[in-house]
Amino acid sequence: MRESGNGSRRRMALVFLLAAVLVSSGIAITPAHAAGLRAQMAPLINDDRAARDRAALELDLELSRYAKKHSQDMADAGSLFHTEDLAAKLKGKHWSIGGENVGVAPSLADLEDMFMASAPHRRNILNREFDHFAVGVVESDGNFWVTIIFYG
Repeated sequence: MRESGNGSRRRMALVFLLAAVLVSSGIAITPAHAAGLRAQMAPLINDDRAARDRAALELDLELSRYAKKHSQDMADAGSLFHTEDLAAKLKGKHWSIGGENVGVAPSLADLEDMFMASAPHRRNILNREFDHFAVGVVESDGNFWVTIIFYG
């Protein structure tokens, strides 16, 4: 049985509409979700600094895009690793000192607690010479993969 022209056009329109919604949802949700995760992690760091009489760090959104990519690379690999050439990533920034914390945990609060319990990570968070930071967070398989780059 042959379908009428109107029924066929409606079905095609519905397929295209559904495809457009699915594609646009994926594009729209991913950056917003990443920004939301970054917005949860950044205050945890600055709260720990404030509790110890340190100035808040200014968020570098441009470098945060790299930090998110690094976090995604770690999640994809299933292992933690530091940025190979941090100085190259800081090129064009006004900096004389840099550092990086990377970690994975089931919650961002747990991860910040783990950072503060580790002497080298805690030093980075509380270092008075740092005045900027980048935060990249990726959620994968029930864990949060985080890259934080500090500079000053």
